[in-house]
Amino acid sequence: MGDGVKDSSEPVLVATKLRPPPVRDQIVPRERLMERLRTGAGRGLSLVACPAGFGKTTLLAAWHKAEAARKPMAWLTLDEGDDDPVVLWSYVIEALRGVCPAIGQSASPRAAGSAHIVDMVLPRLVNELNELNDQQGVTLILDDFHRLSAGAARESIAWFVDHAPPAFQLVLSTRTEPDLPLAALRAHGDLLELRADDLRFTPGEVDEFLNGRLALGLMPEEIDVLVDRMEGWPAGLYLTALSLGRAADRRAFVHELGTSSRHVIDFLETEVLNAHDPPTQALMVRSSILDRLSGPLCDAVLEQQDSESMLDVLSRSNLFLTSLDDEGRWYRFHPLFAQLLRVELERRGPGLVPALHRRAYAWHRDNGTAGEAISHAIEAGAYAEAAELVESSWITLANACEYDTVLAWIRRFPVEVLNGDPRLLLVAAWVLSLSARREEAARASAAVEGLGEFDGERPLPDGFSSADASLTMLRAVFPWGDVGAQLSHGRRAAELEGPGSRWRPVACWAVGMGLYWRGDLAEAGRWFAESAALAPASGQWLAGGSSLAYRSLIAGEQGRLGEQRLLADQATELVRERGIEEAAGVVPLALGVSFALRGRPAEALPLIDRSVAILRSGGQPIDLAKALLRQVPVLRALGERERSQATIAEARFIIESCPDPGILTQRLKDSEPCPQPDTRSGDETLTERELRVLRLLTSDLSERDIGRELYVSHNTVHSHVRSIYRKLGVSSRAHALERTRELRLR
Repeated sequence: MGDGVKDSSEPVLVATKLRPPPVRDQIVPRERLMERLRTGAGRGLSLVACPAGFGKTTLLAAWHKAEAARKPMAWLTLDEGDDDPVVLWSYVIEALRGVCPAIGQSASPRAAGSAHIVDMVLPRLVNELNELNDQQGVTLILDDFHRLSAGAARESIAWFVDHAPPAFQLVLSTRTEPDLPLAALRAHGDLLELRADDLRFTPGEVDEFLNGRLALGLMPEEIDVLVDRMEGWPAGLYLTALSLGRAADRRAFVHELGTSSRHVIDFLETEVLNAHDPPTQALMVRSSILDRLSGPLCDAVLEQQDSESMLDVLSRSNLFLTSLDDEGRWYRFHPLFAQLLRVELERRGPGLVPALHRRAYAWHRDNGTAGEAISHAIEAGAYAEAAELVESSWITLANACEYDTVLAWIRRFPVEVLNGDPRLLLVAAWVLSLSARREEAARASAAVEGLGEFDGERPLPDGFSSADASLTMLRAVFPWGDVGAQLSHGRRAAELEGPGSRWRPVACWAVGMGLYWRGDLAEAGRWFAESAALAPASGQWLAGGSSLAYRSLIAGEQGRLGEQRLLADQATELVRERGIEEAAGVVPLALGVSFALRGRPAEALPLIDRSVAILRSGGQPIDLAKALLRQVPVLRALGERERSQATIAEARFIIESCPDPGILTQRLKDSEPCPQPDTRSGDETLTERELRVLRLLTSDLSERDIGRELYVSHNTVHSHVRSIYRKLGVSSRAHALERTRELRLR
């Protein structure tokens, strides 16, 4: 009615729905989120969508209070009764009229009836809002939008979103994904979204709440524990604060948090579980043992059908269940919520947990997800089954450098089970060695030997013919600075693992390494070539990439720079494709050396630096020393004298600590600073032909190519090169190029 006096026959509107809840003093101001909400002005829709307990209403109430003094802010809390479009828009217009009295003069939902809300009431309302011409605009907050079921009421909101004037801001808070044209709004930049990740409490906000507002006196590390345990879940933090206030030992309470907070459990029961029918409750409670959920997996664990549709409904209701993919196949419960569900599981079905884990193990085993199968088998106490999966899976993960994953599996076994299983100990010895845990690896190897021969019930976990073969290979691959031992164990491993063995590429690589460090480059190159050729068929990518890199280094030392570069590029591409760049420390070294030998030290240094960093974190000592010595001439060429001296000192320390460093002792001597020769007088003067050869040495040309360039034989060029090395006081092409730059002879 035009005069604003209510007809006595009209239903009375509940005034409390038109007011936001009070903002209590304990509430933490969340300015970062309020600023985000302010940016929603001028967009078609501002959406705050996340599960129960994430503080949607609290945030919007605080924002309403902060903004109401400077712009019209209308509020409406929705409930199931608002499914009727007439009721809904009667409340909306009343809410808007409370902040803008001119609104609603020509739009009467009750007069129009539900059939004409969209074609009569809403167009007039939009026109009235547009005529306000208020630059600050009007904001309408609709809280608990999820309470509207799909139907006419929601459809009318969709129409309004599409036609509202630019200065109007509509804000919806909801637990579920609203049935609105979000994709189109998002595509046109007309949608502001705040989701669960946005509303999670930051450590600073938790500190302000618990210490600043509640004066609980928690330490920073305790704040971090709470944030991490609850993943910033506001409801959990607020409800836990009630228990913290009464806890005699707050520190202990924080670290034991998860199952003892009666308030959190009450919230779970009253707000979540009891809102669903018994089958859905059973699904939630029994699937809480799973880290991630899918329909088929839940069917197997609960021994039922139709879990997929139930999960879909739960996901759309946004109830602590998050979709992990776009297809809606996999889901995850909030960790604290899952923990509370597990407490409820113990109450409802004591003794049921092992059986549920065993069913989950069987499903994951049959579907090829070994890690989850192992975890569930251990939880079920099925240690033999878990051990078999570890033994069959570890090499794949080791080749991908996922050592900690395997070690985490092994450490979950009870000590008495692990110490009595030589196969698991053998896996541990290998993975500990691969991750450079030398002392732990030695203890595991000794424990394997102490248990004697393996029984014949299961094959060895690494595919070797015997425990002796496995331990021999282990010592060949990880010599810890003993070149003689590496060559000896490598040859023995090659005898035991002949052609056809999946470990043959590794045995070849180990022999090649021993020969390389003995200085027999030609023979080493042949073993490395066999390793690289065999590696792809057996999946030994690390051995294959490393063998290519060492062949590149050998080619460089023999003056075949074109081949060196090609092999280095091949090694780099292989490890990149297989995702093992962080384990193959020699590969960036080979690439860096190829740049250095072509006179490009600035490009070489970052690659060699990377190699050194990788080898420092997990490589063999000889490999690290070698990389350091390769780094020295590059540092000198770039004028970094002090750093080169420190690098030599580090290499010297490593080499002197090795039982048998092979040729590295001589290479260390070659890298030591030497007096600069006088190349301009007496018999040590470089001839014109030697200077021409020296200049060509700075290119990618091999000695044979240089001979063709100068129309002389390869032997003649080689004689010139040896003379140049003698006169410059160097022993390699790399050092010759370094001295050339120092003496400015190019």
